[in-house]
Amino acid sequence: MTNALPLHLVTGFLGSGKTTLINRLLRAPQLADALVIVNEWGEVGLDHLLFEAIAGEVVLMPSGCLCCSLRGDLVDCLHDLLARRDDGALAPFSRIVLETSGLSDPTPILHALIADPLLARRTALAGVTTLVDAVNGEATLRAHREARRQIALADRIILTKSDLLVAPERAAALARLRASIVDINPFAPQHDGAAGEFGVAELLAAPSTTPAPAGERSSFGHSSSIRAYAFVENEPLRAPALARFLDALRALLGPRMLRVKGFAAIAEHPDQPLLIHGAQHVFHAPRRLPAWPPGVRETRIVVIVDGVDPREIARLGAALSSRPRVDGPDLAALADNPLAPRPGGLLG
Repeated sequence: MTNALPLHLVTGFLGSGKTTLINRLLRAPQLADALVIVNEWGEVGLDHLLFEAIAGEVVLMPSGCLCCSLRGDLVDCLHDLLARRDDGALAPFSRIVLETSGLSDPTPILHALIADPLLARRTALAGVTTLVDAVNGEATLRAHREARRQIALADRIILTKSDLLVAPERAAALARLRASIVDINPFAPQHDGAAGEFGVAELLAAPSTTPAPAGERSSFGHSSSIRAYAFVENEPLRAPALARFLDALRALLGPRMLRVKGFAAIAEHPDQPLLIHGAQHVFHAPRRLPAWPPGVRETRIVVIVDGVDPREIARLGAALSSRPRVDGPDLAALADNPLAPRPGGLLG
């Protein structure tokens, strides 16, 4: 995993400004050797930046980046691009930026990156960046489940077009939208793109798992079933206990578990956190980092679910903590399920 290529997923509903953001970021020298993959359903193409076709659907852009238009299956596309990179047919790009369709649900993409053995070994998710149109955001969230899932799965949120809001109502409109986003995903920091709060440094920064301030709660007309929860433990965990917890998550939540991410403090290696990442019922092999990210020294795992009773999450959290609870199962009892995978597969 030390040579895995960072993969940045950029998503957002139709008209949110994904291509505009990517075009701006690509001017930075840090992305000069990036590979950009765009979807054929993208609302605004990158044709005006194309410079020279070098291999099939892959083109060289003025910034030095490569750009590929995704016309088939993502997994096949990535396999082909990696093979051509290995053979020398493509320049040795150092990271991948994937722009999704505005109507896409990111969950299958995350699942594919983890479930495919080659991609799980050759790429490492560097974060999900979701763009939200400040002008139409509230209406879009009410009307489109895909937009809510894009926000739920985000590591960071970029508010776009805030400068187009009517000045007397701008502050109140942004406050409502921010609160609605926090209602769905309290762990993704929000940046005002129109105010210049998001650049290449923020894109390349490690994703945060710290909850955002609650602020004003949303008064949406819908009742979203998508929620994000955090499991935080100050004391280091034993590796077998963490393995049982992850197995229990997979067995009990299954496809209702949209995403799992975070860091785990392991008693056996307290100075080297484990990076946890999963989508639906599939987990990436936990990766031991050489050191803790700044400001983090505890187990902090975020679970994003759809249609899950909060009591189920509470039971899992109590089981992970190993603290006794009246009429509540411990972690071993939760994992002792004849239909569940046997412990040891994730960390063994």
